[in-house]
Amino acid sequence: MAPAARALAAAAATLLAPALALAQAAPAVPTASASTAGIDIAAATSTRAMGSGNAPVVVEEYASYSCPHCAHFEETMLPRLKADFITTGQVRFIFHDTPTNRVGYLAHMATRCLPVASYNDARSLLFSTQNQWLGAKDPEAGLKEMMGMAGLPGPAYDACVASKPLQDYVATSSQEATDAKIEVTPTLIIRKGGKEVDRIAGPNDYDKLAAALVKAGAKAPKK
Repeated sequence: MAPAARALAAAAATLLAPALALAQAAPAVPTASASTAGIDIAAATSTRAMGSGNAPVVVEEYASYSCPHCAHFEETMLPRLKADFITTGQVRFIFHDTPTNRVGYLAHMATRCLPVASYNDARSLLFSTQNQWLGAKDPEAGLKEMMGMAGLPGPAYDACVASKPLQDYVATSSQEATDAKIEVTPTLIIRKGGKEVDRIAGPNDYDKLAAALVKAGAKAPKK
């Protein structure tokens, strides 16, 4: 392997920790019954997305709650994307859990334990307050407190992050990102008819993203 290729592989390995390591980093599961107490696993592991299921273009986002660049995308580019393409029925936007460290792993589980209708608000809250909870002396305690504000009280949070099925789900999602050769977060995969037609790693230019969506088959927003 060439030196450049080795460096890229090493960077990817550092960024996206193997799913097994993330699973092992999760809190110990007291008992099988306690790990699923009060949690609707089917709902918690259902697809999280915005936009019409009949949209001509699908965008799959691989992001981590503990990733500053992901927070920047959420706050600066996603609102425009939603207004121009998602609410107009041109793009379906699918979220993939791609934790890059332990606290991010916990955050991905915690947001999935809220009602599906509350997911987007909780997601926005975690990204907009990322510096607050992630920069706390104890980031995990900061996350737990923030999730309480999002509607997941302490006991429910504890049961959520101790849920073995949910731990496995997020770990599998992380592994799928590795299998998809996701090397940075956020990464957007653009699909048309189920086929990948483009991908943008670390999106930071909205006009470039919009042009890629139009090229894939979405109608350009009206001026």
